[in-house]
This record gives sequence, C-alpha cells and structure tokens, in this order.
Amino acid sequence: MINYKVTSHHPRLGYEVCQGTSLKELSSSQRLGLKHALWQHGVIFARKQHMNAYELEQFTLDTFGPMMIGDNRYRKEHPPLPAELVSNHVAILGNPLGPAEKPIEAVAWQWHHDKDALPRLEGLTMNALYIVMLHLHKVPGTDSDGQPHTTHFLDQLEAWRSLSPERQSELRKVKLIHSPPFLTPDAWTAETPLKTHPLVSEHELIAREGLYMGSDTAIPVGLEHDPDAAKSFWQNLLDEILEQCVVYAHPWQEGDIVFWDNSQVMHCGQPYDSIHQQRVGLRLGVVAREETALRHS
Repeated sequence: MINYKVTSHHPRLGYEVCQGTSLKELSSSQRLGLKHALWQHGVIFARKQHMNAYELEQFTLDTFGPMMIGDNRYRKEHPPLPAELVSNHVAILGNPLGPAEKPIEAVAWQWHHDKDALPRLEGLTMNALYIVMLHLHKVPGTDSDGQPHTTHFLDQLEAWRSLSPERQSELRKVKLIHSPPFLTPDAWTAETPLKTHPLVSEHELIAREGLYMGSDTAIPVGLEHDPDAAKSFWQNLLDEILEQCVVYAHPWQEGDIVFWDNSQVMHCGQPYDSIHQQRVGLRLGVVAREETALRHS
C-alpha cells in the first residue's frame, strides 16, 4: 500500500456535533439535526460524552430506530466485565480486562466497509443505510507509530469524483463479490453470506454516486478462480484513490462518539500497543431504514 496523505481537518468528513450537549438529552429536532449532519458529512463526532452500553442502545433506538446489529461476544467469552459495558447489542472493543496480545478489533486494522459483515435479513440490501458508532471510554496514548491514536476514514464519494470519465466508465461495469475480511471461505455462513454488488452505486438517501469497495477479500465477478488477479485489482484501485484523496484521521479523545455512514466511507483502524496501553470502546451498528423516505420529501 502506498503512503497516503492524512488530515484531522477534512473539508467534509469529521464534523463535530452537539458541542456542550449530552447526547442522552437531545430533543427530537436535535436528533434530526445530528442525522442530517451525518448524511451531509459522512463522518461526525461528539466529544465529552459519557454513555454506558445500555444508554448507547437507548440513544440509538431513539435516534435511528430499532434495527440494531451487533453482539456481546466479548461478554460471553471474557466474563466478568463491568456492568456499564454490558448490553444486548453493543460490542466491546479493545482490552477492557487488561493487557492483550491481540485485541478483538485487530481484524479492522485494514481498509474495509462494515457492511460486508451484515447478516442476511429480509429487505436488507447492500445499499442499506448502515450506521456504526464507536464510543471510546479509554484511549491509548499513542498508536504503534508513536502518533496520537486515530481512526482513518476514506471518502468514497470523493474517490469516485477524483477519477477520470474514462476510468469511471471502466469501473461502472464491475461487480464485486463481498465477504467479511475476518472470515475465510470455509467460514461463510447463511447468516453472513457472500454478497454481490456493483462497485459504483448511488447513496440511498443523498442520491450521490460513490465507490463500494468492501475489503481486500472482495472478488470482481469473472475473477472467482484467479485470487491473485482479484487481490491485485482491489489493491491497485485502493492505491489509485489513496494517491488522489486526502484521508480523514480522527484524533480520539476519551468520551468521543464517532458516527460513520458506511455508504459514504470506508475506514481503517490503527494498531496500538495493547500490552502496555488500554483501549475500551463500545461499538454499535444500526440500519436507518426509515430514512430512505426522506429522499423524495
């Protein structure tokens, strides 16, 4: 992968919302404003928040609706955990119980789209408005490179616009077969199936075109039996857009909640020393299905 340009002050991604306001106390109009900011900016964040897992679920229900997607695998595999980290749908990231050789989110230290891991649900398409929020209770002092702890986001709408008309015409013909980056072919299941989707798609709500690249396990239709060519296609395209686009690096502070719209961005977590530094995060995904009605309102 090429070295790419990063900034903590992106012209579109990384818009701060609800300054000085607790997300637990938002009015209906404030919730609507938060969502509009998310659709406009792709990545938004709120600072100085203090939510436990149950409160994060309640906020999500009140703001985006009931279609929450997540699991409490960490709670089942690593009891006991503090009560404030435990709920039905919120996933726990990091090393909440102390030093760990490999934290659970290490699989996300590569460029990917979270929608690749969506389960099979009736009426749920790859274009669904799948929102993920991450609330960090504890932040490592630095990443493995010695810089402040960040998560990187790549604007897939900007990536599409950066391409020449000739290149766009080529890519419109491509469909990708998607699978989650943390699953091997023998682990694909009916619950998390392979999904085929055009590389170029229109956002369900804002009606703008962008790329949907998934992760490096994505296979262009026609290259199913040539894994090396499939991997090269994906990596070369990623390098091409990284060379032309500026990546938003969100600088984490304790109490931050970052929201991202997986129809607009892909992201890449940054490694940290999980033996000597602690990271504790609550992650929750939700499909905002009712929002599509706004497109024609």
